[in-house]
Amino acid sequence: MSNVLAYMSNMVSTFFAGLSIVTLFPVVTIILLALFYIYYIVIIQPKRGTNEWIDMEISKPRLNFFSLRHPLKRRDITPLVSITLMFLLLAVFNLGSQNTVDVLSEIETPAETRTHLDNLYFDEIYHVRTAVEHIENVHPYEISHPPLGKEIIAASILTFGMSPLGWRLSGAIFGVLILFIMYIFIKNMFGRTTVATCGTLLLGFDFMRYVQTRLATIDTYTVFFIILAFFFMYRHITTDADAKFSKSLAPLALSGFFFGLSFSVKWIGFYAGAGLLIIYVIRLVQLGLYYKNAKKPGFAVYLTKTLLFSILFFVIVPALTYYLTYIPYGLAAGYTLGGGMLWDAEYMKIVWGNQTTMYWYHSNLDATHPFSSMWWQWILNTHPILYVNNHADGTRATFGAFGNPVIWWGGFLAMIVMAIRVFTHRDAKALFILIGYLSQLLPWVVVTRIVFIYHYFPSTIFLVLALSHIFNTIMARKKRSRKTVIYGYTTLAGIVFAIFFPVLAGVFLPNWYYDNFIKWLGTWPF
Repeated sequence: MSNVLAYMSNMVSTFFAGLSIVTLFPVVTIILLALFYIYYIVIIQPKRGTNEWIDMEISKPRLNFFSLRHPLKRRDITPLVSITLMFLLLAVFNLGSQNTVDVLSEIETPAETRTHLDNLYFDEIYHVRTAVEHIENVHPYEISHPPLGKEIIAASILTFGMSPLGWRLSGAIFGVLILFIMYIFIKNMFGRTTVATCGTLLLGFDFMRYVQTRLATIDTYTVFFIILAFFFMYRHITTDADAKFSKSLAPLALSGFFFGLSFSVKWIGFYAGAGLLIIYVIRLVQLGLYYKNAKKPGFAVYLTKTLLFSILFFVIVPALTYYLTYIPYGLAAGYTLGGGMLWDAEYMKIVWGNQTTMYWYHSNLDATHPFSSMWWQWILNTHPILYVNNHADGTRATFGAFGNPVIWWGGFLAMIVMAIRVFTHRDAKALFILIGYLSQLLPWVVVTRIVFIYHYFPSTIFLVLALSHIFNTIMARKKRSRKTVIYGYTTLAGIVFAIFFPVLAGVFLPNWYYDNFIKWLGTWPF
């Protein structure tokens, strides 16, 4: 036995001796995540020698969406405002200069001579150019996505100036507003200030949210509208079953409105629509069973009215909103609103023509890219996309799209827990989170065109909700260690964010910093 132990000890020593400092970071992170989930598994078990297992069985949720919606309280003001202000300051740090830039001339500038503070980079060369063309009533060059995202960038330029700061500031603000909404979402769902605070901090500490929202591309706006669509759908499905019909209408209308805005930015908003539809149908089925079991009359009337309003909220209003976002295309073609442009057959042809163009482009795209990746690589967080890679005198400034390992790896484990809880506990909140996540991920499993890790951005919202669910379960156990563990997990995510922050913000650092702290995985291009 002693020989076996000595051999194993020697193997472990040899393994760690061959590791560099930077490769210890993912190893330690995985170990800490494993310890966290071991703690979770232990803490959810009933206490020995008690009847606690009976109480836990009785109190299990039974796949019922009609649960208490927890409101914000006065004690939520301080963490909500503090988190918002903190990440607003981080969002504008090193965001871009206020120097005026000739966008069309910049497109012709060699990429290797650009710096992100003064010029365009990555898909900014398309989206910012299109925003300028909308401002100048010129037919847009980039027509591979609907107009709304570029119109928001145009509004940012008109408000803050024709500069890198001007065209990025709206995205940075929307990225902070995502956190603001997320806090309310988590608090509504779980009712605990600690859970809402830590869950929102996790999303704040995620690399993808930070980097992607500081780039003048359109993904930020899609994610912003998607989280609002799911937030208001959650408020709709948690409306009391005995409440007046009108009580459920406002959140349903807002969910449909923001769903329409999401696909008016990017068609991936339709993926969110699939998840919203599944949740909506489950809620109607549950409501029908409630009426039946309670022998309550009137469900047929309720169902009819709900379906009619749903057609208005999720079909007519979104379609009209989408149609109106093409106004700049019509203005560029010489039409005017006063001249009846919206009813002109030629304007309708312009709108329809862009739909066929977008469909052809995305369905027939046959290209390669050194930073493309597959959906399963997003889960593993192994293939970032590099946006900026500048070198100068033994230093470099780089940043790209990828995730905080504490949040992405731990969040996927939390999603597995959600799936388990759906079957073992019939947990409706876990089901809501799981549906949201899968609606954003599964479509990419069958997509054959080139894709990138930033397509996983909408899914990260649900990774954080899943982790918040885990936090809430731990808090419910009333153990002394519960807050320490939750704060510890959040702090770990914050420490990793702090280590990477200079890289995420595009600050020049010595090469040794990258070699010893940043390149956790061999596939990371830093």
